Amino acid sequence: MTINAAMPWREVLTDELNHTITGDVRIIEAFPIPQLQIERRVWIYLPGSYHHGDRSYPVVYMHDGQNVFNQATSWGNEWGVDETLERMALEDPALEAIVVAIDHGGKERNNEYNFTINAEYGFGGKGKAYAEFIAETLKPYIDSQYRTLREPEHTMLIGSSFGAYVSLYIALRYPDQFARVGGISFVMWHDNGAIIELIQQSVLSSELLLYLSIGELESDNPEFNKAAHEHVVLVHQTLIATGVPDNRIRFDYVKGGTHQESTWSLLFPEAYRWLMQP
Repeated sequence: MTINAAMPWREVLTDELNHTITGDVRIIEAFPIPQLQIERRVWIYLPGSYHHGDRSYPVVYMHDGQNVFNQATSWGNEWGVDETLERMALEDPALEAIVVAIDHGGKERNNEYNFTINAEYGFGGKGKAYAEFIAETLKPYIDSQYRTLREPEHTMLIGSSFGAYVSLYIALRYPDQFARVGGISFVMWHDNGAIIELIQQSVLSSELLLYLSIGELESDNPEFNKAAHEHVVLVHQTLIATGVPDNRIRFDYVKGGTHQESTWSLLFPEAYRWLMQP
């Protein structure tokens, strides 16, 4: 498997669009995903101090890479993770990290971010292969190419909506590699309780630390919003019943919070600070 070197973003995004990228962000335009027999763009953010010493850094793996750094490529609005981390590093250099963001697959997104198949809506089933790619192909590559803190307590998965769902799934599948999970606008309406069963059956990492959130206004349907809140409460309770100490889970119910990047970008700094604690 040949993987091209990451290039500075300006050498890859050569169009005339208004790209809103801050700091040292690099792109591998066609990263091979053998588990899905496709290629996908991968973004890599390096902290400002990376080239001024020999320090190793925690790594944050994020989904929906189009939306993480750049308004011009986003499917709505960007998260602004690059600007956020640049500001946070000025406050506290210990908060610096490498961020690796994988583009979603467009119409394949719902298939790749779910390990079960929702027969009613006809999506899902490729989440196992996507998780294998992150754990068995992407993480080993990143650890081989960059100065990373490889231990699970220094390795995060952060996502929203189905990206939140698949982040928890990957951590459950690979507890020896990922012990920090940020599940923003976590949803499980579609899986008939499969993630709950997986939590109950899994051997959880003793280092597991989680941030979970749900917004008051995830949709225009009050009944859906009520159920979405109850689902995250159930995930929270199940994790505790399975042995995760309550003080290692933060659950935010966000008044006025929506199912959009405008809410998620505001929650990211809080989730990130929580997950960066020892």
